[in-house]
Amino acid sequence: AGAGTDVDARKELLMNLVLSGAGSRFQGLDTRLNKELTAMTPSAYRVKVLSGKKGERMNAAWIGGSILTSLGSFQQLWLSKAEYEEYGSTLAVQRFP
Repeated sequence: AGAGTDVDARKELLMNLVLSGAGSRFQGLDTRLNKELTAMTPSAYRVKVLSGKKGERMNAAWIGGSILTSLGSFQQLWLSKAEYEEYGSTLAVQRFP
């Protein structure tokens, strides 16, 4: 688990898995995911699956998106409508490889 991620970030990522959306409401999903990922990862890594209250999980993606878009560093990555109309999808591919 996490084999495709940067080695330095892997440990941190596995300790901060967040379930959100309608699919996260399946009973026992967080427990099962935690158990299966723990079995797949080296013992040096600690797996922690986080799931909020049902209402929070349904809106977590929207809340996270609103926080992300309010960050100045993220706003620098935006592709404006004018830029897209001028350069098309080629600019998007170049900017977001």
